[in-house]
Amino acid sequence: MNKIFSLLMAAMLVLAAACNRGYTIMGEIPVEGCEGATVYLIDIANNTPMDSTFIADGKFQFAGRVEECQMAKIIAMAGAERYMSDVVLERGTIHINMVNDSLYGTPMNDLYFSSFTNDSEVKRLNEEMQMCMARYYTAANPEEQQAAVLDYGKLEQELVEHLAAVSRTVYEKNPDNIIGAYALNRLVEMEKVNYSTLDSILNHSTHAVADYTPLQNARKVLFNVENTSEGKRYVDVDGIDFATGNASKLSAMMNEGEVTIIDFWASWCGPCRREISDNLVRLYAKYHDKGLNIIGIDVWDKLPDHERAVADLGITYPQLIDTTRTATDNYGVDGIPTILLVDREGTIVKRGIRGDEIEAAIIEIL
Repeated sequence: MNKIFSLLMAAMLVLAAACNRGYTIMGEIPVEGCEGATVYLIDIANNTPMDSTFIADGKFQFAGRVEECQMAKIIAMAGAERYMSDVVLERGTIHINMVNDSLYGTPMNDLYFSSFTNDSEVKRLNEEMQMCMARYYTAANPEEQQAAVLDYGKLEQELVEHLAAVSRTVYEKNPDNIIGAYALNRLVEMEKVNYSTLDSILNHSTHAVADYTPLQNARKVLFNVENTSEGKRYVDVDGIDFATGNASKLSAMMNEGEVTIIDFWASWCGPCRREISDNLVRLYAKYHDKGLNIIGIDVWDKLPDHERAVADLGITYPQLIDTTRTATDNYGVDGIPTILLVDREGTIVKRGIRGDEIEAAIIEIL
């Protein structure tokens, strides 16, 4: 009896060890010049490093444990080349070759490979886009260059439409696992999904999809975009008044009875600087006495760089330094410059205006 009990216990321990084993990634980058290069394992959910290792004999390895499936990205710099692949961290041994894009060994990685990586249409479109780039750089005249640019744009649009269709199909077939969550997030990034639509989808989704961090982040961004869309009241922002160096707020810089341009920008952003030098400085001088206020919100920047930019560009209108790094979150801004026009009552009447649109909007409201 004791012998049977001992055998049963041994079998249970073996089974428990198998069920609790972690993941092992067996990776390959079989190219010259990669020996000793660093490979990083990045958590896709929050874009933070999880682990790093080195390439030896064209190979690398990661090992760890996960409670449930988790999306990650592997990034390696080998000489002038950059290799990057997504992978699902799940229990088992995962094999990946980052040169030929092969991926296999566990259920979710096999599904990821068949759903996204092994796509002949994507490969065809990418090859044709590369051919367009080659045509552009070897063109004999501007007309040939323009033709290559137009062809590239058409192929790029076709690629986006194809990837969106694939992502939609994969999500519909996998609404209860991480591959479905990953596919839905790709779809949200490629298509203009609004907050209400995504919120409804996530409220009726399984745990694997509803709790996928990138989708939660997307929902938050879309909510903030909708909350600061045209017709909504502007949202306050905390920061530092550049002129005084004191703590201040966007609302403290808004002048009662004036129309206000709010410009999210940074000193290192070329398009931001062009909008300021070509339009905002001129428009402030031209319309300030007629009731126009302009407030620059400096984001993702360093104070000394901002100070030099203000001097170089000749900015005389108020500047709020986003020291809390919340301004862009509050407005769902994912790219700069982002320029808004707010009326005298504090309602956003235009969002995302650029170039000549700015003065036209000012003239209309004044």
